[in-house]
Amino acid sequence: MPRPRSNHTGLPSYCYRDKKSGNLYMMHPDGRRPDGSLKLRRQTYGDLATLLAAWRTTWGEAAREGMQNMGHLLDAYLADLATREKADEIAPGTVKDYTRCIMSLRPVWEKVRILDVDVPALYRWQRARGEDARVRANRERTVLFEAFKIAMKEGIVKENPVQHLEPFREKPRDRYVTDAEFMAVFNVAPPIVQAAMLLAAVTGLRQGDILRLRRADFGEHGLTVRTRKTGQPLVFAWSEVLRRAVLAAVGAREFIPMILLSTQDGKAYTSDGFRTLWQRAIVEALDNSRPAPDAPPRLQRYTFNDLRAKAGSESRDWRLLGHMDQRTFERVYNRLPRQVTPTR
Repeated sequence: MPRPRSNHTGLPSYCYRDKKSGNLYMMHPDGRRPDGSLKLRRQTYGDLATLLAAWRTTWGEAAREGMQNMGHLLDAYLADLATREKADEIAPGTVKDYTRCIMSLRPVWEKVRILDVDVPALYRWQRARGEDARVRANRERTVLFEAFKIAMKEGIVKENPVQHLEPFREKPRDRYVTDAEFMAVFNVAPPIVQAAMLLAAVTGLRQGDILRLRRADFGEHGLTVRTRKTGQPLVFAWSEVLRRAVLAAVGAREFIPMILLSTQDGKAYTSDGFRTLWQRAIVEALDNSRPAPDAPPRLQRYTFNDLRAKAGSESRDWRLLGHMDQRTFERVYNRLPRQVTPTR
């Protein structure tokens, strides 16, 4: 069983942040002492992702042993996320987001006994968390719900208390990107971002699905892709904009890489790497839209995912985005005014 935490860093057991230098480090097992106790050695890591990867390898398998407190349960769920990602049951972006949720939950819950977590305690946490971050509170509620599934499997609790915690109502995003706003960013973006923008605007695919597109996904009849989130296979017929997006992705290369949106050495862009390129293009477009150096920009910031909603809003086919229920499309993605006919 992991030893009790000595400080509230949001990190899993045996992981710490040096108070003076800010460096991340983990205590590795290094044999046994004469009395049989575990001997530990300290190892420093350069970033959080590397630290968590090392923790999963070193301590993740034993995370379920002797679970008593919520900190142990969150450790077990963190290890479970890695297993599910390796089996391609959950997207890397979701794993990263849930890992952030775990780090936010740990300082609040880690020392609480699993058996002491009840519905009133959960509602007190939700009210406090929802004062400034209702959306994050809902995501963290999901993580708690999934973590308690492990506690049920291990026989620690008989039911999941989080099922009684109703999430906050979320207002769907209503930002619609006009053609002028699209071109303001497109004109300053690098070719890879331009290609991704065109693909998003014509297909409505999510960023993760676009970054995973391979040469084999394109054929005589167009683009065939199975979305990761829903598993729904979609076929997009060739169009002028789809062909233009492929040409923009290939650029001046003499060959089409295996991964369509790839770096110069043929490797796929990571979510963080592409997000950096996108943010640079947005910032440059905002600066170019300022009438004066100190004036506010005329262009309003938008996200890459807003292009998915643009595609859905402008399409006449609600099935474009891969949802099985038209109500989801209408509630979340159709951001243009509804055309109605007057009664007289």
